[in-house]
Formats: sequence, C-alpha cells, structure tokens
Amino acid sequence: CTAKLDESGENYIVNGEKYWITGGMKSEYFITAVRTGKPNSGIFGISMMVIPRSKGVITTRLALQGHDTSATAYVIFKNAIVPKRYLIGSENQGFRYIMFNFNAERFGIICTAIGLARTCIEESAKYARKRKTFGKLLVKHQVIRHKLMEMTRRVLEAHSFMEWCAYRASLEEMGSMNNSLIKDISLLKVSATKTLEYVAREAAQIYGGRAYIRGGTAAKVERIYRDVRAMAIYGGSEEIMIDLASRQAKL
Repeated sequence: CTAKLDESGENYIVNGEKYWITGGMKSEYFITAVRTGKPNSGIFGISMMVIPRSKGVITTRLALQGHDTSATAYVIFKNAIVPKRYLIGSENQGFRYIMFNFNAERFGIICTAIGLARTCIEESAKYARKRKTFGKLLVKHQVIRHKLMEMTRRVLEAHSFMEWCAYRASLEEMGSMNNSLIKDISLLKVSATKTLEYVAREAAQIYGGRAYIRGGTAAKVERIYRDVRAMAIYGGSEEIMIDLASRQAKL
C-alpha cells in the first residue's frame, strides 16, 4: 500500500491491497503498514496508520480451510482518505513498530498452539476411555496408550520451553530486541506448531472416521485439524522462523 499526502497536507490518500486480514469483515478500523517514503526507501519508508472503514475501503471474505470464525478478509484501499492525525508514531518509522510487535504476536500463536494440542489430548483420551473395539475399550489397546503418551510427551516438551521463554520475556522491556530471546521464540514457534500438527493428526487417528466429519463426537479435534496449517504459516512460516533463528545465532 502507498500513502501520499493530498494538496492540503492534512490527509493521506491510501491505495493498495492487503491479504489475510483477520477480522477484516467486521473491522471498523485497520492498523496498516503503508509506504510513505520513496519507492526505493525499503524498510525506512514504511509508516503505520489507523485507516477507518469508508467508501474507499473494500473488503471481501476469504474462504479459508479453517478458522471459520475469523472473518478473514482481502482488503482493497482505493483512494481511501486518512486524516494525518491517524498516523501511528513517526512517519517512515513503521517497520520498527512491526518488529517490536513480532515477539508478542508469535508468543500468542505459540500459547494457542500448545493449548489446542492439550485439547486434542484431552478429547481423544476421553473418547478412548469410552469407545470399544474388538471387545475392549480403545485405551486398553497398547498402541492407543502409546499414542497418547507420545502426544503428551511432545506437548510437555513444548510447554516447558514456552514457560522458559515467558519468564525471560517478563524480564525484558517492551519492544526489546534481545537476539537470544528472538531466536528461541522463533524456534519455539516451529516446535509448538509442529507439535500441534502431530497431536491433531494422532487425535484424529484415535477417533477414526468420526474425525473426518464436521460436528459430532470429534468436532473439536476435526476443527483443530483444519486450523493447524494457519498457525504454521502466520506470524512467520516455519521456514522463515528457522532462518531467523540461524541469523540471530550469527551462524
């Protein structure tokens, strides 16, 4: 998106588009990164501003694989008029604000992924205690018990790493650029989302065909299984997180 001051110097005229805007169908305001600097200014020409919904803001809902309640939108800004007072911070300093926010954003995704993984374990364990196959409860089959324990082991591993990062983050000032913490949160996001992906799959295996139906006994697991891919991508894909961690480690 580009934002240029009009002749009065009091309003920005914003043009461009944004994909994957969570809650975009319901939003009245959009916190947006826009280019206010010259075309070749790179990260030093980006500003942050609040753009109110107006006739110059067009939203279209994206049909996602999961996250059905997120109202995720494709947003087009077409000569949207934004008063200069809606600029966040200083002009052309927006990239710094984005970077400051990333640790908190990624940590939120991490906590959500681990929480959903725990839900998958709880739901599949409850089901295994009441579902019978070959004359006995599922949980009485060794292979099912081993699945549940491996799921639990991976979640506890990620949860411990999460608590360690949470403690360290609590000692940092807001917006700190601690390279060691950035590295570990990047690695933890990969660990948490891979753990969720594994646990959601194994929970679906325990439920069998019931996990392939929307709603019903396996509703939570089926829904989480569809949501996994988004968590492995937004906030920084696994590949980007691994590369970021390697650079923070100065390899």
